[in-house]
Amino acid sequence: MLDSYKNLENLIAFAFSFSNRTGRSLKIVYVFDFEWMRQSYMVGTSGPVDPALVAIEKNAEKEFTAAETKIREVAENYLKEQGFSIPFELKITEINRIEVVEEELDRSSDLILLISNHQSYSDATGGLVGYPNLIENVSCPVFVIPENIDLQEIKEIVVATDFHQEDAEVIRHVTDLFRFAGKTNYTVLHNEKDFGFDERLKWLGFREWLNEELENKNLSFCLESQKDIVSAIEKLSKEREPDLLVILKEKKGFFEEVFSSNSTKNVLTHFCKPVLVYHQN
Repeated sequence: MLDSYKNLENLIAFAFSFSNRTGRSLKIVYVFDFEWMRQSYMVGTSGPVDPALVAIEKNAEKEFTAAETKIREVAENYLKEQGFSIPFELKITEINRIEVVEEELDRSSDLILLISNHQSYSDATGGLVGYPNLIENVSCPVFVIPENIDLQEIKEIVVATDFHQEDAEVIRHVTDLFRFAGKTNYTVLHNEKDFGFDERLKWLGFREWLNEELENKNLSFCLESQKDIVSAIEKLSKEREPDLLVILKEKKGFFEEVFSSNSTKNVLTHFCKPVLVYHQN
């Protein structure tokens, strides 16, 4: 899913490479929700329309009008450079991004959403207008892609956990998804600020259970005692330089802090690595 031209070539290249190497079909959707932005600007105002909104709309409309030609040109150039052909769909729309995802989920329950870690709606308005968080509001896995990432370099994967039963299923899915990468090491990361006897028993039991469930010889474990999970992720990323962070987003609980506005921006933007978010159930 694209909503601006920023990092366009890199995102399209990643999407084609990912689809090709995982055997998945690809649909590229460029969406800009003009109606939502207009309504957001008008909330609480009774005077004339903000000139900044007029300028933003004109620029967005200019990009939107040329989007199909621009994206198709980038895609065709990439395929020509790579020397292979991959069929893909292209859609340009003004409907809400969450509705776009819901429509695609109705067509395929095995959907993976690829998005940039760049928040174009917020940037376009100088941070004045927020937009409903896709990660909070969709139920499919969300693959967040930063700039200049090479898909072939997925060799070290960190899975953040809060002792959840679905962690085993998440790791199975990730293992299958990245089987093309060859031998990949998986590190299961847990952060426990107050690590006592009960927590130690739970950690040891969880490790034993995961090993039995997965029988993955490339599975290792890391326990941190940082102030929060974001700090634990940052510490581990400096020590091991993982190529991918995987998180199971629970409906409530441990990872709520990761998906608050500040922490999400911290993990998705400053981590500078792809982040794959699964949803509970």
